[in-house]
Amino acid sequence: MRSFQNLGVVETIYEEEYEDSCSSSHSSSLSPSSPPANLQSRVEAWSVAKSCKTDVLIRVDGTSFHLHKDPLTSRSTYFKRQLTDLSDLTLSPPLNITAETFSVLVDFCYGAPLVITPFNVAALRTAAELLQMTDTNNGGDEDLRHITESYFSRAVSVNQEYAMIVFRSCLNLLPEAETTAFLVSRCIEALTLTQEGYGVVNLLEDVITLRAEDLKIVAESMYLRFASHDVVYEIIDLYLKEHNGKITEVAEN
Repeated sequence: MRSFQNLGVVETIYEEEYEDSCSSSHSSSLSPSSPPANLQSRVEAWSVAKSCKTDVLIRVDGTSFHLHKDPLTSRSTYFKRQLTDLSDLTLSPPLNITAETFSVLVDFCYGAPLVITPFNVAALRTAAELLQMTDTNNGGDEDLRHITESYFSRAVSVNQEYAMIVFRSCLNLLPEAETTAFLVSRCIEALTLTQEGYGVVNLLEDVITLRAEDLKIVAESMYLRFASHDVVYEIIDLYLKEHNGKITEVAEN
């Protein structure tokens, strides 16, 4: 595991270490479900350091987060806009963000090093766009979009194993993962750039599970991005065969 001090990023493929750090139990009055203990400790430390109580409640996927407005609005244009007149906010569709992902990015807002892995980079990259964590007013600190995009370009786009992991993690984030950052099509592009075909074979098996509307979005992105359309046609052909040719409008568009 290697630390990038200038970005505040810890890079690793091993998600177990990150999960262990977030799963320890901690008594709390928060309900119906509580954020990880390390995040609660960081919020409490902020309250002590700034001599102020939490002033906003953010509900995400059944978990309630009692937080401070300032760290959120300093990192997120979305929160800066939404929390102007509100102190109680629920993140719901079309914001495709889980409580686990939200815990990581809130921890980042409070100054924690951001742990990025192939398993969470898609969720964080998508959340960066949905929550507009794309600008910074923190004295030169990197914003979430820049950090996650840098990791994708440096680690995922050149590594077939990582690209397959990210590709599969994107399937539950569609259509946002594609419409916000072209993550699915870019993973497919990374997999097809190598001479080794198992990556492409595996992704084709996963693609046939997509909803027709999600496949259409990905196929259109690939058609625009790729110089050669062979992979696009191969994916659509396989999809149609698996679904008995009942969605021909996907191929026509």
